[in-house]
Amino acid sequence: MALPKGSWRKRNGLLLLGLLIRECFSFWTGHPSDFELWVRLGYAMVHGGDPYGILPAVPGLSFADVFGYHNTATIAYLPFWPILTGLIYLLYSLLGWDNRFFYYFLLKQPIILGDVGLAYLIFSYVRSRKTEKEALWAFSFWLFSPFSIIMSGIWGMFDSIAISFIFLSMMSASQTRKAIWGGLAIFAKSIPIIYAAPVTMKRLSDLWATLLSISFAVLLSAITFVIMRWPLSVATTSVVASAFKGYWSLSAWDALYYLSYLGLLPTLSPPLYQTLGILWVPALVLFTWIAIRRFGRELDYGLIQAMLVCTLVFLIFKARTAEQYALYLFALAVIDVALWHPERKRLLLVTLVVAMIFLVVNNFLLVRFLSPVYPGFVGFENAMYTTIGPIRFAVMALSGIAFTGLNIKYLAEVLKQPNPVRIQ
Repeated sequence: MALPKGSWRKRNGLLLLGLLIRECFSFWTGHPSDFELWVRLGYAMVHGGDPYGILPAVPGLSFADVFGYHNTATIAYLPFWPILTGLIYLLYSLLGWDNRFFYYFLLKQPIILGDVGLAYLIFSYVRSRKTEKEALWAFSFWLFSPFSIIMSGIWGMFDSIAISFIFLSMMSASQTRKAIWGGLAIFAKSIPIIYAAPVTMKRLSDLWATLLSISFAVLLSAITFVIMRWPLSVATTSVVASAFKGYWSLSAWDALYYLSYLGLLPTLSPPLYQTLGILWVPALVLFTWIAIRRFGRELDYGLIQAMLVCTLVFLIFKARTAEQYALYLFALAVIDVALWHPERKRLLLVTLVVAMIFLVVNNFLLVRFLSPVYPGFVGFENAMYTTIGPIRFAVMALSGIAFTGLNIKYLAEVLKQPNPVRIQ
């Protein structure tokens, strides 16, 4: 159903405002580790570098050098992002404006457009199933959430692109299109592999669609490696290692690291560290099977609930839950609240607040994101670490525990719901 003219103007006005807010931060902010990597990555792609090797600083463009043994200047993603950053650097070179802030602006554009585009997809999904009121609420929640604004317009993380592909997969009519869009989501950022089964499988006979989704991402990656002649062994090691990561993140597992920091527990042994790092995989397999059997995906309700189960289990059991992982939960939860469970709105808002607390504290009151224009940010962080280091670690540990606890509560709420065929 088409929107009335006044509603159309309101939606597009909000969309433009959300875009402008992000663009205001696009060219002068960025994470000194991640966004600096994108700066180096785009240059390396055009100048024959290996995105899975060590990426050196780029004279005239780099703005930070915070890399060391535990945070090396390399990536752990499939080739989608290296290809895109390379194209952006090529465009920057062709335009001929030798200004590093212009380069930062260009790097942020697919990230910002992906985030704003995701808001539009959320609106479309809710509007096609309920009234304009609920659709505009969900739309506005995403557009003006400080969490999503920081992640896209300020930090420069590209998860919203992958989530947009997930939504396109959800909204597709045929199994093949679902599989292709799902494969593109995995190709963009491997996290969406957790949705391959619930999105594509109505029954066991649909296993081919799940395998097609995963295989499509693998095929695109393989073709890229062959064409670019990148060493597969280095890339595989880097990507696989990311599945085992732990230590200081938005997770209850941080309690172990915090107790070790206080001297109340011995330092975790490497075997235990690796076990915690991979625990999410068997947990996800088990709960995916439970979710598909419990909810199926015959109805929209069952699909979203099954995807929520997969997301929540991933967040609960992952030893290192980076802040951007919360975006996958919020994108699905806002639909869940808008369409079926308005009583969960408070849970969603509290979870968002907890994630914001961790985001602000972990990133030194957000001063870290000023690194492109504030070379003294390292000194500021060192001073904060010296003066309020114990308080900072305590807040991070407590917010990680709280975030996981809220996810457990949400998971319990989802699993106790009646069979979806009874949901109108």
